[in-house]
Amino acid sequence: MKECSTPAQIKACRTLALERNQQLFEEAQTLNRQAHELLEGHDLDFKKFDHYQALRRKADSKFEDAIEHLCVLNADFPPVPMSTQNSQGLRRELESHV
Repeated sequence: MKECSTPAQIKACRTLALERNQQLFEEAQTLNRQAHELLEGHDLDFKKFDHYQALRRKADSKFEDAIEHLCVLNADFPPVPMSTQNSQGLRRELESHV
């Protein structure tokens, strides 16, 4: 992963890796939602509960993969320092989505 050398290449590599990390988290969240939807059904039986547990295990595994991926990503591609103006603008944007 450290083949990227210029700041632009490092930023592009980090962006791509962050996009993949986001996909991993989304996959885990989807599995988690599917599992919980099974519990909300009225006709829960042993077979559906077993399926729920399998989905939860898959979701937990995906969450672990995503967290590990993020740790490696941050080790290989530390965040690029932003200017104060850019970081304040990004913070305002993120806060407006909450």
